[in-house]
Amino acid sequence: MDKIRKTVKERIAEAGLSPSEEEIRKYILSEFAEHGRPPAASEIKKGLGLSSVHIINQTIEKLERADILSKKGDEIISAYPFSATVTSHKVIFEDGHEVYALCAMDALGIHFMLNKNITIMSRCPECKKEIKIIVKNRLIDSCKPKEVVEFVGSMQKCGCTAEALCPFINFFCSMRHLKKWREQNLQNNSGEIYSLSEALEHGRIIFENLLK
Repeated sequence: MDKIRKTVKERIAEAGLSPSEEEIRKYILSEFAEHGRPPAASEIKKGLGLSSVHIINQTIEKLERADILSKKGDEIISAYPFSATVTSHKVIFEDGHEVYALCAMDALGIHFMLNKNITIMSRCPECKKEIKIIVKNRLIDSCKPKEVVEFVGSMQKCGCTAEALCPFINFFCSMRHLKKWREQNLQNNSGEIYSLSEALEHGRIIFENLLK
């Protein structure tokens, strides 16, 4: 977990983004949050009043090299904590609009990054039972079922975090089901277990200041 806590913030710092590149990074996240999808380069150009799409594309390439976002072809497919494709972690805002998070931890972190109350809808990897977590005012407001835990699996391979780690950070409806899942998934069973309150704090540490 210590390694994960550092990743996003350190990657942004190490990327050495210029003020204009940082503005583009934040705009991508803000639009992702608002619309559930990343903006195209032409939309970024218009939204920020920039003169060149070339500069935007260069910035997106730089962000991808720094593992701050991921692309497929010419399209952004993820920007921590958001995913442009369907995942097991749907985040619903109070106004009803929805986004998908890359992992369980990212879903919790969205609350702190945007300072908005959210409902997280996820599923236990073992029994596929629905998990519903409501986060309000920096606290877990409710959770069904109440025995939910978070499992952070070990990084599976080299590559971007969205592919090598995020798929292995999930909510389980109970410790019993996590144990059963680990017994049946020996190749992916190494990792760390956290209570929901611990997971919430990790989400805060990682994502609270990403838009500040």
